[in-house]
Amino acid sequence: MAEKLKALILSGHMTREHDNEFRSFRAHNQWLTTVLEDTGRFHVRVIEDPRGLGAEIIDKYDVVLVAFEGRDGYHEKAVGFGAETDAALLKFVHQDGKGIVWFHGSAVQEDDWGYPEEYNVMRGAKLSVPTGLRPRPWGEAQLQTAEPRHPITEGISETWTVTGDDILTGVQLYDGAEVLLSVFDDLESYEKAPVWPMSHYPVDIPDGELSKLPGINTQQPLAWINNYGSGRSFTITIGHDIDTFRRIEFIRMFPRGVEWAATGKITLEGPDRRGERRFLPWPYYNQEG
Repeated sequence: MAEKLKALILSGHMTREHDNEFRSFRAHNQWLTTVLEDTGRFHVRVIEDPRGLGAEIIDKYDVVLVAFEGRDGYHEKAVGFGAETDAALLKFVHQDGKGIVWFHGSAVQEDDWGYPEEYNVMRGAKLSVPTGLRPRPWGEAQLQTAEPRHPITEGISETWTVTGDDILTGVQLYDGAEVLLSVFDDLESYEKAPVWPMSHYPVDIPDGELSKLPGINTQQPLAWINNYGSGRSFTITIGHDIDTFRRIEFIRMFPRGVEWAATGKITLEGPDRRGERRFLPWPYYNQEG
């Protein structure tokens, strides 16, 4: 096993979807930590309030995972990291050649939130109300693994499903970004939904017509990678609940994406569940060392 990579999760201020009386953002922190550390490839630390965090801390790590939304409700303006942390993260990736991972709602960035536009450039995509950002109607979604394959998705099912996740569509992808995973955002799902959008979704429906939603009836990216300067960015917008974390495709893909962001290479092959290893508990790696 290669030397462990040092991963830092920036967390602590999530919307009520992820921080309420029934679930805490700390569950996400734990799931992310468990999936990564179980591979034996990562050592993970978590900071619950990263605002004002400087390069003297960030530079100690190989990869930073952003699981921070900076707001309580979807209709509220987010509070950013601050100029010092923004500068440290951009340097960390662009100049130092390290990696950043944008997880779930942390990939969303409106123009008036105070985050630098350069974050969108680093991600290789923009997710905002003007781009058509929206969660698909709730239920089971069939995901498509992109072809040709990247080493991050090698060996993963061509199609697979998640249930009850927040499937965010309406993504404006920039030139150079490479899609790993997508969903067909069909108009029929919206038309047949009992209620859409829900009251807490800040969705712009052009002229009130669902058929005019940006990207409707097209494959919409759910995970993608992007090179940024000397470093790398990996974005994945699924992962709202434990059901997705238990999907073997997610368990294989997510750590590889984080490893690629950190190093530009893939050594992880996914959990081996043959023979006696079939009795291992989730997430099924349980490597030594």
